[in-house]
Amino acid sequence: MKWYRIIVPLIAAAFISGCAALRPARELEITPAEKVSQVRDLLTGLETRNASLNNFKGIGNIQIRQNGRLKLDQRVAWIGEKPVKLSIAVLISGYPAVKLATDGKWLYYLEVHGQDTTFRKFQSSDPSLKKLISIPIPSSDVITLLAGQIPMPEFDSATLVEEEATPGYALVLKSRWWGIRQKIYYDRSMSGVRRVDVFQRSGELKYRAEIENRQLVNGFQVPRQLRLLTPDGADCLLSIERYWANVDPAPSVFVLTPPD
Repeated sequence: MKWYRIIVPLIAAAFISGCAALRPARELEITPAEKVSQVRDLLTGLETRNASLNNFKGIGNIQIRQNGRLKLDQRVAWIGEKPVKLSIAVLISGYPAVKLATDGKWLYYLEVHGQDTTFRKFQSSDPSLKKLISIPIPSSDVITLLAGQIPMPEFDSATLVEEEATPGYALVLKSRWWGIRQKIYYDRSMSGVRRVDVFQRSGELKYRAEIENRQLVNGFQVPRQLRLLTPDGADCLLSIERYWANVDPAPSVFVLTPPD
């Protein structure tokens, strides 16, 4: 059975986002005491990086593996606009055979295969892409990462720790009612984020994002390769070939309608 025949029944499941991008609490606890200034600078850098990059589009290749087994290897094109608007087209022989879009209110799905057409529409403000790419990541997080930024949860404390296993540092964000929300990893030079671990309330890893390579586009540092992983063996690698910044897409780009 072809992969595009499997997506439709899967995508009918709920696309619910579990994490909204919010600013840190006003009364922020920072440790250790001697690193307060450095941590504040890191948080400011995370908040302000690429702040004027509002929307973008790109084209590249997507590979999805499960426990090392290749499930999907296709060309893909996308358009994103902060905070939650996203349009994705999977290209087969250069033709957009599968389209997925969200406008912040609805999730749209359209598949065209020969004479067969399938259209679906689900109400969701920030749909998760788990049923499509096997990664439980909300659309807003994908858009933020593709914009060269780091998704930021609501948190009450921030701790900078030195990582011995992989030389570098980790910025640990915690919430009083959640525990560890996120770990943001830097190399020794602290020049840029190389990895982000996002956690569930249970303390288990929800997904990991690795920024494997970067490129400079119109003054913005954005990913050239982005890898998303989960503890159960899901592995999604996006290789970006072309990237356009601040393209000002029409609102209709994020809405799909059934073909005539």
